[in-house]
Amino acid sequence: MSTRSGKLVFLGKLLVAAVAIVALVAVAARQLVPSVTLGELLVYSAAGVIGAMALIILAAICSLQFSQFILRAGGTDPQWFWFQSEPKGLVALREQQAEGKGARDES
Repeated sequence: MSTRSGKLVFLGKLLVAAVAIVALVAVAARQLVPSVTLGELLVYSAAGVIGAMALIILAAICSLQFSQFILRAGGTDPQWFWFQSEPKGLVALREQQAEGKGARDES
C-alpha cells in the first residue's frame, strides 16, 4: 500500500469515527432535550466534537513548544521533571565534556 493511499484510508476511518461519535451524541442528547430539532442537535454535536479536537491539538502544540523551550534552555529532557534529580552520572559526564571543550579551546 502506498503512503498516499494509506493516508486516505486513515482519513476515511477518522471521518467515519467522527460521524459515528456525533450520531451517538445526537441520539443521546435527543432523549435529554426533545424540544431541539435533530438538525440543530447534529450541528451542536459537530461543533462540540470540533471544539474538543481543537483543544486537544492546542494542548499538543503547547506541550511540544514547552518541551522545545526546555531543551533549548539547556535542560536534559522535559520528562526528567517527573523525577527529583537528574540521572546518576550525568553531572560528571557534563563536567567531562566541559573539560574536553576547554582543552580543545586552549590548543
